[in-house]
Amino acid sequence: MEPQMSSKGLFSSGASPDSSVFSIPGVKERYHNFVKPAADKRDYRGLLLTNRLKVVLVSDPDTDKSAAGLSVQVGTYSDPDEILGLAHLCKCMLVIGTKTYPKENEFNKFISEHGGSTIERIWCDRTEFCFDVTYPYLKKALDMFAEILTTPLFPESAIDREIYLINSEFESYKSSDYCPMIQLKKSISDPEHPFYKFNMGNKETLKAIPESKGINIREELLKFHQKWYSTNIMSLIVVGKESLDELEAMIVPLFSNIEDKSITVPSWPLHPFPPELRRRRMYSLPTKNLRYLNIDFPIPCTRKHYKTKPIWYLSHLIDYKGPGSILSALKRREWCYRLRSGSTMSTRGFDFFSIQVNLTEKGINHIDEIIGLIFQYLTMLKIHGPQYLIWEEQKKIMDIEFRSKEVQDPLITVRHHVDLIQEYPIGEIFSVDDVMTEWKPELVTELISLLTPENIIVHIAAKVFKDKCTTTEFWYGTKYHVEYIDEIQLKEWSEATVSDELYLPTSSDYQQRKQD
Repeated sequence: MEPQMSSKGLFSSGASPDSSVFSIPGVKERYHNFVKPAADKRDYRGLLLTNRLKVVLVSDPDTDKSAAGLSVQVGTYSDPDEILGLAHLCKCMLVIGTKTYPKENEFNKFISEHGGSTIERIWCDRTEFCFDVTYPYLKKALDMFAEILTTPLFPESAIDREIYLINSEFESYKSSDYCPMIQLKKSISDPEHPFYKFNMGNKETLKAIPESKGINIREELLKFHQKWYSTNIMSLIVVGKESLDELEAMIVPLFSNIEDKSITVPSWPLHPFPPELRRRRMYSLPTKNLRYLNIDFPIPCTRKHYKTKPIWYLSHLIDYKGPGSILSALKRREWCYRLRSGSTMSTRGFDFFSIQVNLTEKGINHIDEIIGLIFQYLTMLKIHGPQYLIWEEQKKIMDIEFRSKEVQDPLITVRHHVDLIQEYPIGEIFSVDDVMTEWKPELVTELISLLTPENIIVHIAAKVFKDKCTTTEFWYGTKYHVEYIDEIQLKEWSEATVSDELYLPTSSDYQQRKQD
């Protein structure tokens, strides 16, 4: 049975929390057992504060830098419909000034003057604030950091400037292909789903449109912060030279009195691509001279299956480059030079299993055959079923790599792990991405069963489709064309048979790859 997290049993990982500290003001639970690499000599402690803030402390006597990161489980999907980009603007405005430290950018200046840096990042379902600073200044930095959560000023004088910076960022993305292609995918999804929203924000969505409706942006920022920034959906990680007791004494008074508003963590169990929006093919015109085929299959979120990693198992086989692989068959035909697959745009509730093929000039004329070959491979996987020996071989490799993994820089440590505290048992946050411990073939079978022509969404990007792409995407101006895939083609893919040139890798193939 997989460990579950709750306000009472947050630290479930085969041992009970230390009850000896329940009397310490501000601390409800403490946890000591962490799975970590053999080379990691740092000391760890987990805390659940009385306001339900989840905390991980890392003591590293050898470090010259301290770091901290905070994650709140709210992001751009929670933007109000009339102010797209508000979560992004809130992220930018929070660090500008607070009640105790009202000077503009006082926190960022303090960090910069003391050898550190700050990073603020936002995704669809979470927002993160991270910083590092030289050793003696951690306590002062944490004091300023905590103020961001409690008494941000959102100064009126800075709002227009931050909107301008967001708009400049938006304009810069027009010359790239990454953000426009993501927005293109959003534009053909369910308009009622938050996935459909334009989440970057620009001067139109954050200034012109709200002003035309009589909306006061500063008031909306205050409302957004007041509603969502609650300790029960937050996690904090701190790395310092100090001992664990010293770090605990530092953070508990600063963070234990922040308000718990009992917010329900947002999740979206309905997929933005319901069945009626699948079985489609989209062509687009990239800004650069790119040629690629992207195949998406809507799937449920699989984060809870981290001990088995069914997506990883399937991706490992599809990405394999050796004999019998999809890539070797495509290269033999000179249709592609690179192939990769995996989870994309994962969030709480839904996910995509995506396969991206970088095409040659020759390959752009064989799209349906490439997809057909991929379905032949998937048919082969269904016939053979999940293979324990393949999973075990990779488990062994991952175990070896994890045991020998080097200690990360403090800032990297907080960036990579602060959001994991909310999703997984606290003692496993440093191993959750790197090890597999449970073989559950039924999860692999279930995942493969979803990768069918009935569930496919195809996107082809290449300049040769200039004449075909006559529709303009609203936000980035990308030219595209979308159409339903005809039933004859879907039937052909669904009846794909196994080819002799496609087969599972053997143990000797793995050994050869490790030598290469």
